[in-house]
Order: sequence, then structure tokens, then C-alpha cells
Amino acid sequence: MQWLAASREAGRSVLRRRQQADKINARLLGVSESSGRRAITGTCLIIGGRGFVGSAISAVAQERGWQVTIAGRSEIQQLAGSRFDLVINANGNASRFRAEQDPWFDFEASLATVYRSLFDFPCERYVFLSTVDVYNNPGQREATREETPIDPLALGAYGFHKRQAELSVMRTCPHYLVLRLGQMVGAGLKKGPLYDIMNNQPLWIDSKSRLPFINTTNVGQALFQLLDAGVDREVFNVSGRGSVEFSRVQELFPNALRQSDQAELAVQAYEVATEKAEQYCQLPDSWDEIKTFVSEAGGGQSNSES
Repeated sequence: MQWLAASREAGRSVLRRRQQADKINARLLGVSESSGRRAITGTCLIIGGRGFVGSAISAVAQERGWQVTIAGRSEIQQLAGSRFDLVINANGNASRFRAEQDPWFDFEASLATVYRSLFDFPCERYVFLSTVDVYNNPGQREATREETPIDPLALGAYGFHKRQAELSVMRTCPHYLVLRLGQMVGAGLKKGPLYDIMNNQPLWIDSKSRLPFINTTNVGQALFQLLDAGVDREVFNVSGRGSVEFSRVQELFPNALRQSDQAELAVQAYEVATEKAEQYCQLPDSWDEIKTFVSEAGGGQSNSES
């Protein structure tokens, strides 16, 4: 009967964590525990709030009624010591290529700055934007479930530093969410294979590469839906559902330049499990995200079929 007692205790532990999260939400969001009414009036610091992802999250936060403060390079030091209800860290190096070329730069940008922020900005809850590159085998869907064990020594510099930053958040913050993001599109897109093909630049990945895509605005929507759901001390993959082979994207741009002249280009394969996040929030289809973004940007063939 030991297994039954252990199972009951595990259930009670989950219940206690959920009740604690509900109390945090009540303070954080102005929710009356007796009435259940939600009046979002919390203060929110977004580190990197003018960047590609951070600016979209900032817009969503303000639409939802948060009192948003943005911390960029010019404000980060003068804001140190300020307390916020919610801190969202959308900062850090987003270039895997640069991380491998200059690991020391990536260490400072993706790990040291995160660790410093944990002490500079006391808060009720901390949200860290990480990457699906922390998985050892991101091309295998079963290997990208959030509970999958990760061998950090087998990761490249980019994934290694992001994983260490995740662990720093988990170790330091009583209440946190870690979101592992996939390939993104959205306002302000300045790099990546979709940017290259839309701007008639050579493609630096093999056209057989398979990637999930999500608009940065939908990342913001998913983030706040997860907060509203009361989940706490959890990790979630947040990306578009399914992956798209890039040759399919190329069909939207028949006159664009093709692959780089390099003889061998890497085949990037990502198949990200999103079921856990989808219990609490809506995640869009990757192909739909590409078509919508391309259409709104005024590129590609508008009559492309789904």
C-alpha cells in the first residue's frame, strides 16, 4: 500500500501548489478569492521590452491592463532595486550562430544578465523566455516533452547557456514560468530563413529543414493565458503546432533567390511537443502563422493554398 500512500501525498502536494499559485494570482492580478472576479492591475517589468519578442509582449501586456515598465540597456541600471509584481525576461542573445562563434559573448548575454536580474528586480513572479534548443534531440517530438531529461554537456554553447539560465531561474525564484520558444515571425523580423527569403537573400539552411513558427504576438497571448490559468513553477514549450518544411515556404516566393552557394547546408529539423501548453492556452498552426505573416507583410503569392 506504500504506492497508494505516495500517490495520495503527491496529489495533496499538487493541490497545495495550485492553492498557493491561486493566492499569488490573487495578489498579482487583483483577483478576489471570494468572487473570482479578475481586475488586472499589476506592475510588469519587461527586460528587453523593445526587442523583437519583448515589444510584442509589451503590447499584449498593455492591452490586458498591466502597468508596463520597459528595461532596455539605457534603463536597466537605474531601475535596479525596483519591485514589480511580474518580471518578464525577453532579453539575451537570440543568435545560435553567434553563440557558437563567440561563447563568451553568449555567456554574458544569455546567462550572466539573467542571473543578475534575479537579484536586481525582486518580484512576485518571474517569466523567462528560453528556447527549444535546450533539448538534446529537438528533431524528435517525444524528446521535446518538457519533462525530458537534458544532458547539458551534449548541448552547443547556445543551448547550454539557455539551460543554465533556466536552472538559475528555477533555483532562485519561488514563483516562475519558463517558456521554451521555437522559430518566430512578427513585426520587426530582422533575421532568420523567412526574413532571408522575403528579402531576396540566399537561404542558409537546406530547404528540407522543418521548423515550427509562431507570431510574437501569439507568444504574448500564450504567456498571459498561462498566467491567468494559475500555473506556477512550470516549463512550457510555446511554438506553432507542427513543423513546416521550408521548401513549402519557398513555393510562396517563386522568384526569390534559392540556397546559398555553399556546398553543404545544414538540415534543421525541429518537431516540438506542445500538448502541455495547449491544456491552458491556444497555440496556432505553424503554416497558418507563415501564410498570415507573409500576407500581412505584402509578400509571397496571396493565392497560396493551405
